[in-house]
Formats: sequence, C-alpha cells, structure tokens
Amino acid sequence: MITVGFTLIGRRTWSGGESYLRNMLSVIGSELRGKVQAKLFLAPEQHSSIGASFDHMLAAPAIVDDRVTGAGLGRRGLIALAGGSDRAFADLVAEQGIDVVFEVAQWFGNRFPVPVVSWIPDFQHRRLPHLFPRSAWWRRDVGYRLQTSGNRTIMLSSGDALADCKKFYPASRNKTAVVRFAIDLDPAAILARADEARQAHGVPERFFFLPNQFWVHKNHRLVVEALKHIDQIGALDSLPPIILTGRTTDPRDPTLFKRLMELAETHRLGSHFRHLGLIPYDDVVALIGAADYLLNPSHFEGWSTTVEEAKSLGTPMLLSDIPLHREQAPESLFFAPDSAEALAQRLLEAGQRPRLARDSVAVLQSRQQMRRRDYAAALLALFENVRGVTQ
Repeated sequence: MITVGFTLIGRRTWSGGESYLRNMLSVIGSELRGKVQAKLFLAPEQHSSIGASFDHMLAAPAIVDDRVTGAGLGRRGLIALAGGSDRAFADLVAEQGIDVVFEVAQWFGNRFPVPVVSWIPDFQHRRLPHLFPRSAWWRRDVGYRLQTSGNRTIMLSSGDALADCKKFYPASRNKTAVVRFAIDLDPAAILARADEARQAHGVPERFFFLPNQFWVHKNHRLVVEALKHIDQIGALDSLPPIILTGRTTDPRDPTLFKRLMELAETHRLGSHFRHLGLIPYDDVVALIGAADYLLNPSHFEGWSTTVEEAKSLGTPMLLSDIPLHREQAPESLFFAPDSAEALAQRLLEAGQRPRLARDSVAVLQSRQQMRRRDYAAALLALFENVRGVTQ
C-alpha cells in the first residue's frame, strides 16, 4: 500500500484545481483501493471552509494542522530553498507515514525526506507571456525551474504539456510522467436531471454552454465578436443563445467581465450572451448534459475539465483549434481561436441543424470506466515508480 499526501489545490481560488484534486482522490479511493491510499492535509482555515467534503474519498478524515498553513509557500518556500526542506511540513508527513507527497505550486525543498511528485498543470506563462505581469511571470518561471531541475518527478496532464516541458525546461528530461486525468461522473444520474436544471435556470431547450471562468486567456471576447458578426448578417434570431457560468474575476484584468458584458449590451446581444453567475457544480454538469454543444474558445488549456465532463456526458463540442483540444477531444468541431468569423460559421452550422443524437447511457458509462481505468493505471505506475526509486 502506498500512502500519498496531498494539500488543497488552488487554495479556494481555482475551481479547476479543486475539481482536479477531487477527481484524483476519487479514483484513488475506488479504482486504486487497496493499492494506494490518500491523506489530505488541511490548514485550520481550509478545513473550516470546506468542512468534511473530501472525507468520503479518503482512507481517514483530513489531517488538520497549523503546520499546513503556508507549507512550501512564501517564507516557508524560501526557507526550504535555503535549507533544503520545509522541516515543519516534513515532520508532519513523517508522523502520518506518508510515502509520496504531491506538490502543486509549492516548494518543499530539494532534500525533502519524502519523495515528491510535482504536478505542473500547464506552461501558459511561456506560451502567452503577454498575459503575465513581469513579476508574476518570473515567480512562476523560477518555481518551474526549481521543480524541473530538482529531486522530484514532474507529473504532466498531456502530451502537449510534455512537449512544452522538454522545450522550456530541458533539465526535466527523464523525470516526467504524463497522467491524463478522467473525471468521476454518473452519466445516468446527471442526464436524468438535465432538463430540471435547465428549467430551474430559465434556459431554453436549445443552447450552447460556456462554463469557463472569466480569465483573459479563456477568450470570451471572441464569442461576443462572433455574435456581432452573426447579427450583422441578420442571422442572430436563428441562433440558440450562449449560456455562461463561472467566476468573474481575473487579477490580471479585474474589469474584464464588466467590459465584456457592457460590450454585449451595447450591441444588443445580451439575450444571446447570458451569464448565470456562479452556480452549483451539480447544475453546471447538468447543463453540460442538456446543452446542444459545449463551447470552449480558450487560447490555452492544460487539460480541460469541462471538455472531460462533456466527453463523459456525450455532449458535442465546439473547441478552439489549439493542440491540447486536438489531443483531448479530436472528434470535436474546431475553429481558429483568433477568428470571430470562423466561430460564427461554426455556431451557425451547429445551431441551424437538428440537435445531434447522444450515445446511450450504457455506452457513455463504458467509455468513462475505460478512461478512469487508464487514469488509475497511470497514477499507480507513477506512485510505484517514485516510491521504488527511493527504496
């Protein structure tokens, strides 16, 4: 049995990171039961905010300890850099019998006494450097340089990320592993309540769904520009609306959401560019199941959670033509991420034809089980390799 220690991913500001952690803990607690067990370390303030919501996925309730606060971050990260280890956190994981520690945007030190797996979700700052203030760019890059050159294994979520890692951080060669995650959803239960969720939020029977957070690289502006183009050719009334959800703040561009909504209203596109706000996750996935198409115009992704959710529910997809989307969902409809006209054409093609038939629930469940087995096998191989190297 391998015991793996985790801290909270995203620290409550990145919903995709928290979803990633939940899915990983879920597959460990089910497909890898008896082979791997997960222990989650939380700071007291984290425990008070999320309660026991992770406990059903864990071998034991989350470990709540003051030594988790700031572990591998800020001053603690600098101490680990200078001294080789975040000793307070090292003592805690040793007390809990941890075999492998999972590190995300942290630095536990190059001489941390327990083997470390560092997950790097993506290399956005290298691909889209103009979206990062210089200080933020350097903080991220220094962290990645430490991790990729340090005494740890780098876990990546895609072949696209692997290529970037080798290109930008050649010291990572021979220290990487690709683990494509799969989500934990019940297609039968979600699809059964899809219409209920749609009606609860006042969404029509036919619609496109864009549940991304309003971050600059998610490229929501392209959608507004595409709708403007469709309106100019007099075809807007024939198009199903685009329904949006997700957080509306991006520290890199705090006024982005306000500007986009004002732009949509200025061009009288509000009924076709409708934001529901930050709704419960169960409603988000139900709306993915109810939608004609999932829409993702993003300039960049590491491994899209919403695309995985759409795959699990059999929802067709309209995706920006970026390498990651081609790798993750090759059967989708694609459009150039910088062409409003290309997206407009795809929206009209999809919106003006009959709704596509879905695969049966049995087929969806079978495919999802296969993806989860592959995910579990890759995780197990990674943890066994990391522990084995140190024994």
